[in-house]
Amino acid sequence: MAIDAAGKPPLLCGIIILKSSKMERKTKIVALWTLTLAGFLAHSLTDAMPAFWGESIAAMTPPASVGMISFMMLLTYTVPAVGVLLVMFGGRKCLAVNVVLACIMAAFTVLHMSELIDEFNPAQLLIMPLMAVVAILLARESLKIRKEEKA
Repeated sequence: MAIDAAGKPPLLCGIIILKSSKMERKTKIVALWTLTLAGFLAHSLTDAMPAFWGESIAAMTPPASVGMISFMMLLTYTVPAVGVLLVMFGGRKCLAVNVVLACIMAAFTVLHMSELIDEFNPAQLLIMPLMAVVAILLARESLKIRKEEKA
């Protein structure tokens, strides 16, 4: 890349660099949403894995209500899918909605991880903290791209 006497790239190169960095940030956000979705899948599968060894995985508490199951499906699948679509195909306003969704996901993941204090599950000890870190990074990157878009 050519650099002028002031040590800056020519205007066209600067625009290309700015656009590519925004695209790289969008790619990061999509990857973080995908990791969030994969983390929830791993979280669910970890609870079901003892069944492969013939152990009972039936919960001692009453089964979850249809409303709770619907809420969890909304949060663990629909929100990440909508987040990916907003970042990939949306404009400025969609990036603002993505920030809200990412912050909600970060708060939910951290709160859900705190359940390990009451009901310690060693298998979830590896998954939940990593999911919390991913969710916090997602919220941070979403805020950064939104601020860039405003400028």
